[in-house]
Amino acid sequence: MNREAGVEVKVDVTKIVKYACIAATVIIGIIFGGKCISAYIEKNSKVE
Repeated sequence: MNREAGVEVKVDVTKIVKYACIAATVIIGIIFGGKCISAYIEKNSKVE
């Protein structure tokens, strides 16, 4: 009885880096956009 099991795992580093960069860009955009909207609302509320 000779049993062998083979598992092949392929890691595509370029896809991992690409999606990590996209995720980081989206997160930074959300943070920056939130701060800009907050500053805009605060500035306009002081005028009244």
